[in-house]
Amino acid sequence: MIRDLRRLAGATHDLIVVGGGLHGACIAWDASLRGLRVALIERDDFGAATSGNSLRIVHGGLRYLARGDLRRMRESIRERSTLLRIAPTLVQPLPVLVPTSGMGTHGRVAMAAALRLNDAFSHDRNQGLDPAHRLADGRLVPLDECRSLFPAFPSAGATGGALWHDARLTHPEGLTLALLRSAAQQGALVANHCAMDRILTAGGAIEGVAATDRLQGGRVEIRGRAVVVAAGPWTPALCGAEPSGGSYAFALNLELGRRLAEVAVGVRALTGAADDPVIGGRRFLFLNPQGRTTLLGTWYAPAEGRSETELVALGGAALLEEVRAACPALDLDGADVVGYQWGWLPLKAGREPGRPTALADRPRVMDHGEAGGIRRMFSVEGVKFTTARRVAEQVTDRVVAALGRPPERCRTAEILLDAGEALDAGLEASVRRAIREEMAARLPDVLRRLEPRLREDQGTTLETVARLAAVELGWTEHRKEVEIQALTRVAGSPGFAPEPAA
Repeated sequence: MIRDLRRLAGATHDLIVVGGGLHGACIAWDASLRGLRVALIERDDFGAATSGNSLRIVHGGLRYLARGDLRRMRESIRERSTLLRIAPTLVQPLPVLVPTSGMGTHGRVAMAAALRLNDAFSHDRNQGLDPAHRLADGRLVPLDECRSLFPAFPSAGATGGALWHDARLTHPEGLTLALLRSAAQQGALVANHCAMDRILTAGGAIEGVAATDRLQGGRVEIRGRAVVVAAGPWTPALCGAEPSGGSYAFALNLELGRRLAEVAVGVRALTGAADDPVIGGRRFLFLNPQGRTTLLGTWYAPAEGRSETELVALGGAALLEEVRAACPALDLDGADVVGYQWGWLPLKAGREPGRPTALADRPRVMDHGEAGGIRRMFSVEGVKFTTARRVAEQVTDRVVAALGRPPERCRTAEILLDAGEALDAGLEASVRRAIREEMAARLPDVLRRLEPRLREDQGTTLETVARLAAVELGWTEHRKEVEIQALTRVAGSPGFAPEPAA
């Protein structure tokens, strides 16, 4: 992939995608496979916001079983299998363990029935998967095995555990890049650090977008016959709606500097509805092992006028206290925190049935040409990593119809993604590839692409990566130091520890 804004501006595209997160990347890949001339721009770096800050669990929809929503359960199961099939180096099986207790819905009899139903509804989950990516049946686990898998397993009232298999993302940003790389191989033109300023229209229909080059400065106009805005929490504002902080929840995960379990573990928080207004109390906390570290999440809160820095500090302390209360044997404190991840997720906010302050359950796809709006302009706000490919298929169907093209079958569930280089390449070669072939232009961009390597190689220093990037990008010593200092200390950097949480 080569960043070439002059080429972007010099062509007329069938579709312009605004937003280079997971949903935008899926749309660009799907549309390019269907023969559309596609352009994609991203204001920051690809997958740098919410798409890159997930708990890395691809949920198969077991939670929908309790609600009786079998349609969505089946959709999640299919999409989980699709990701395992098309991105086998980036999506892998993940055993998940939760405690069983009492005689009710969390008891062993009820959980055994739930696991059997889950296996029955996912009977085709391993279709087309190689043996290493097939998901085993769920099973009940005795208490001693639970403790061997997770030494701090909460023993108060626990009768054992229930174990099933979902999937894990080894590198969320890598999946977004794989989608974009695959789209580019089909002819799509993509550019990061290019921010859309406004929509261009003619006669009530889309004509393109005006954008700003955030690396070199200057303005660029990109012409296109249709536009999809898939920019996460920035989507409403880019589409001309009034920004509303009340329509999104802040979501925070912590990275802990120890591997705490051999499987992903879900435990109930003791927090009630008053302190957990988004979920309503008693939500599951998940610990997801990542090599030498563990991801812990998720804490949710409405913004209520607070800055991200304030929310990170508040949420980090609250989340740590919640897991300490749920699993006292962990004996965690602020010194265990080596990184923070956060993003913004849409709320129901009156646009779905149910409590307005609850997380949205369904993606929001809008055709802005309806009711007299701008024709051939669409927007999408996704709610779930697992089903992003399917949402992109539905959006692309609408775009194809609006362009008056004959329907063409979506093939994104069948074609293997280009996952890029293997981890056995040297550090210098990886930095060079990130800059020359993956559009890394800033130090955080480089670190984002090297994250799996940095997680495994704890001896690599930030200074080493910055020095290699400086040589490749022609930075002066002063510019290199500016890039290092610009890294947000509270957020941390992949593979490098921030200052301990207070």
